Amino acid sequence: MAKKKTQKTPAKTETAAKGSAQDRPEDTMSQVALLCQEQKWREAARLIRVTCEKARKGGKGDLVAGLEMALKKIEYSLRRQMAAAVTKRTQEFVRKEYLLDVGK
Repeated sequence: MAKKKTQKTPAKTETAAKGSAQDRPEDTMSQVALLCQEQKWREAARLIRVTCEKARKGGKGDLVAGLEMALKKIEYSLRRQMAAAVTKRTQEFVRKEYLLDVGK
């Protein structure tokens, strides 16, 4: 009796894993929430700014107010992410430049 070989399924490509444009939600706030979950604060802020501008031109004051409140929180998260990146790079630079342990 011959054993059957099992075929391995090919791994998902990186683009398929991230999702295509068809997998993205159509609702703007759902897209923003998805970007925030992925910690893509810059893209989320850009999307909110564009949507806020459209709402402002359309005369939707309530929507503009809600978007501006969300934008404040997203911009705060973006600044925090940027500060963390600067801190990490600075630590790496100091570790690389000053190999001495001056604390002892």
